[in-house]
Parts: sequence; structure tokens; C-alpha cells
Amino acid sequence: MEFLRRLTYRREVIAGARSLGLRPILRKWYYWWARPRDGIVRLELAGTSAQFYVRTPEELRLLESAGGAGGEQRVLERLVTSLKPGEVVFDVGANVGLYTVLLAKVVGEGGQVIAFEPEGQTYAHLLDNLKLNSLTNVRCFRKALGERSGQAKLYSGEVIGGASLLHAPEGKGSGEVVDIVEGDQLVAAENLPLPRAVKIDVEGYEYAVIQGLRRTLAQHACQLVCCEVHPARLPADVKPEAVGDLLRSVGFSRIDTYPRWDKTFHLVADKGASLAG
Repeated sequence: MEFLRRLTYRREVIAGARSLGLRPILRKWYYWWARPRDGIVRLELAGTSAQFYVRTPEELRLLESAGGAGGEQRVLERLVTSLKPGEVVFDVGANVGLYTVLLAKVVGEGGQVIAFEPEGQTYAHLLDNLKLNSLTNVRCFRKALGERSGQAKLYSGEVIGGASLLHAPEGKGSGEVVDIVEGDQLVAAENLPLPRAVKIDVEGYEYAVIQGLRRTLAQHACQLVCCEVHPARLPADVKPEAVGDLLRSVGFSRIDTYPRWDKTFHLVADKGASLAG
């Protein structure tokens, strides 16, 4: 079963299914075959366990990524093992809460996760997963972070969590208008605690998020940033390497790169200080 699961993540298999127009059908078949009978996925990562509702094929694929199939495991493990009780984490692009839930359990009641998710349905599923895990140390904002405050259309993606503020899927223009707020402005207005770590997954909007959080990220308290970079979705004037350069400009001296199966990659940046200190 594990072999078949990993086979479905191979780039050539996905490309072949897409070229034949079979991807939606195969996705539904896979969901029927692999979904848990009680509708709840149970995960354990580096000694931290959590559970999540799964309602769609896309949510199942997302949650499976924590087990290594989709490339999230290494970054999740890096965060889980780097943080300790009492610390604060920002989850920018929280989706249905894969990172939010696991990290909230790691930092405990003395710590806090501050989650940002602008898409309405996804935000509702995030709240459901927090309740499922009986978590009370998470503060959620139904907002997108950016380099300036305003509103913009969030285009629906092919998969849950794949919505974009920059690109409409080919042949589709559906979406919703969402609030965007400059990160540093929100930190000041809401008197948010400074994060020890920040996770960013915003489908090509990552450079704008970092620009808006420059003052926060430059603080000594903030020691770790995990950012998924989407080269094909970045604005035309932003090269993938510019994301790392921007993080270096606010003090992150060491940056590791983790390629993913779909030509995106994770950047994990730290300031060279001990995360346990």
C-alpha cells in the first residue's frame, strides 16, 4: 500500500494523468481507496501526535505529505524538533492546520501559534481541526499577509490550500475577495508576541509576505523561518533566489534548501543562534 501511495506522487505519473485528462478521476479513486473509514487521519511526527478531519481528496494528499510522500516531512521535523514549550510560532498560510496543530502541541499551553488563513472554507476546516485536537493556544486570523494592507481577489486553486493572490488557474476565474494586511502593522495593532519561528506557504506570494514582516523577522527573538517557494507562481520581477536574499537582509545567515517533487522547494533559514537558547 505504501508503495502505491508513493507511486502516485511521482512526477511522471502525475504528468501522465494530467496529459490524459485523468487526474480528477484518479484523485477521486485514490481518495476512495486510501481515506480512513472514520474520516480522521492520525499522524505522529517526532513524538508529537495529532488528528485531522479529511473531507476531500485534496485534504488527504495534504495530510499524507507529513509522512514523507509529498515532501513536507523534513521541514515539519525541523520545526517540531527545534521548538520548545512556551515559544511562539506564526503560521502564514495555515491551510487546514497541518503545521498549526502539530506546532501548537509542541509549544504547549505556555506557548502560542498565530495562524493566518484567508480562504473561507479552508479557514473553517482549520477551526474544526483545532477543536478536534482540543487546542486553546492558537489565535487565528482570516487574513492574508502582504507588504501593504488592502483587499485582493484570492483565486481558487486546483487543490485545497492552492489558492493564489497572483494567478488564476487556467480557464478559471473563481475566487473571493480577502483582506490583506501588512504583517508588521498587524503585529503592532494586535500587540502580538514576537515569534521564535515563522512558517510561510502562500503559493507565490512569499516575497510580499516577507517584505511586510521585515521588522518582525529582524528581531533577535525570531530565529527560524521555513518558507515554501513556488518559482512558477512568483511575480515576473521576483526570481526564486530573491526570497533567500531578502531573508539574509534581515539577519538570517544560514539557509538550507529542500527540493520538492513538484519543482517547488522549501527554504529553512536561521540566524545561526541556538534555537534552544
